[in-house]
This record gives sequence, C-alpha cells and structure tokens, in this order.
Amino acid sequence: MDFVERVKKNLEGKLRIEDGNCGTTHKVLKELSLLGGKAVTWERPDGVGSRILDDRGTIVGEGEGITWPPAILFAFVEGGFFPKHIESELTKSLQCIIDMEKVADIYGYGRVVTPVASAYNEVWKNGGRVAIRRNSWGVEVAFIDRDDKEIAVGPISYCPTCGTAATIPRAPELAAKLKEELKDKRNTGRDKYERGMENWFFYKNGRVCCEIVEKGKMLGRAMRCCIAYAGVVAEVHAGIAGPKWGALFREYCKICPVKLCQKGKNTGEEANNLLVALENKDLTTDVRMNTYITAMVKKDGELVGRGIGTVCAFSSLLYAAAKCIQLRSEIEVIRE
Repeated sequence: MDFVERVKKNLEGKLRIEDGNCGTTHKVLKELSLLGGKAVTWERPDGVGSRILDDRGTIVGEGEGITWPPAILFAFVEGGFFPKHIESELTKSLQCIIDMEKVADIYGYGRVVTPVASAYNEVWKNGGRVAIRRNSWGVEVAFIDRDDKEIAVGPISYCPTCGTAATIPRAPELAAKLKEELKDKRNTGRDKYERGMENWFFYKNGRVCCEIVEKGKMLGRAMRCCIAYAGVVAEVHAGIAGPKWGALFREYCKICPVKLCQKGKNTGEEANNLLVALENKDLTTDVRMNTYITAMVKKDGELVGRGIGTVCAFSSLLYAAAKCIQLRSEIEVIRE
C-alpha cells in the first residue's frame, strides 16, 4: 500500500462535513505527519504554491491557493487523499481558487490578513457589516451595506479570512481603493518569494508545526493550533514579520481561553462545528477589525457574544464561546 493509500485508510470514517475545509485539512495533515510526511508551501506573485511530500520526500500532491492552508488542501485533493464523493465536494468548496489572480492583484504573494483587515475597516466605516456563514464544506462571506443589502458575496472558501479576501474583488470600488491603499505597504510574502523561502508544515506533539526554510537552513519555527497561525508566528521567530502583526500574534496565546494546542485539537475543526451549531440555533456571525479580528455573534440582531482572535475569525468565535456567558447559555456544543 503506497503512502497516499495508507493515509486514506487511516482516515476512513473520520472525515465529516461539519469539520469544514479547515478542520479536514488539519485531520489529513496530522495523519500524514504521523506517517512521516509534510506539506511544503512557497509564496509567489499570484498566491501560494504547495506540495505534499511522503515519508521519503517524494512529491505525492501539488496545488495552489490564495494562501497557505487552501493551497495545502488543494494539493491533498490533487494527490488523491480523499474518497471520490468527498473529493468532489471539497473541490466545489474551494471556489476561491478561481479568483486567485484577482485576489493577488490587490496585494499578492499569498498575504491575506492585511487586505482583509482593511476591507473589514472600510465596510464597517461606511455603516455596513461583514457576515460569515457555512456553505457546503466551506465558508461564505458577505459584505452588507447600511441598508442591510448585500454588496458582494464571495465564493465558497476555505475559511473566513480566505473568504473575505476572495470577496473583495467582487466589490470593484472597494477592491480598487484597497489596491491603491496597499500598493506601497511592505509585503512579507514578496520578501520571502525574492529570497526563495519555503514553509514546511507538519504535526509534532499534537500541534501544527511550521518551519521557515531558506536554502536548506531553518530560520524560524513555531507550533500552534492551526496552519495559518503557526505560519505567521514562525515568520515572527524568523525575524521577517512586520512589527504590527508580529507583536499581536506573539501575544495572543497568553490570552487565548481555549488552549486547543494543549489538547491536541485544531481551531478549524472546533470552529467549523461551532459555526454549524450557531446557525442551527439561528444565530448569525459578523466579523470586524479592532486591534484583533473580532467575531460578533447575534440573536435576532442583538449581540450575545464577542471574541477576538488571530489570523482568522474562527479563533475569534472560539474565544466568544469560551468567554461570553450569554452565548454559552444560548448554545451548548458537545464534542467527542
């Protein structure tokens, strides 16, 4: 049995739509890591390229995406890691890849947090809001104006941040404004591309580990609760992150109320299940940017929970569920 088939065999009965694209990606990464494999990504002008390596270092899957995690999931799909019926559904839930070049035209090199934060600020500044909701295995993001009319709805995407990045090109005036605003900003992805750096992702001791590698030398390493967060903290440790995000990401673990990485769990799986449970209770979720990405859960338009997070509203949702008594009284999420 070859490497891919061994991973598939070990995942039989463990893949659930409730876990979403993000939770599913982490499940596969964890399983292949146990067998000695890893995922490798690298920044490029139109986004991110990816490869899956087996225990011998042989390429067993290749992909691309607007940033690291969806690129890894696409490589899993292309590598045949999923049963056919799940593979087809995941492909539909990665529609954000279609808009990859349009997303890159705004900022590029696989960097999404900076334009997403700017988009949140712009929409809310004009009296609107940004809503996230589950759609199939993925997440859909909508920009809504002050009159509660949808300005733009993005493609089914990997997560709230990827979904927001993919929604921006569908609001042409906003996209043009952000492109102009960001044109002179430092882009860490461009720096990494010009230096030929790679990001190596794998599980170690129940946590996602990312190593930033340049010409065979490891510059920085971090272990965190998800691929994206591990990646940005590894950049901090490598000394290549911007000062603003670096300071925020370095400190978040100190205030995180859920400590998933200490429990062998990942943010994507837990948050996707939470979002499903919220929607089953007719609760809605809006996202905005304060100091951190902030999720606001509402019932009949009234705020019942607010949480802050790292690179994605998924972590913000988990914070809200852990810290807000009113939200916890509205819904009880039971996880095995």
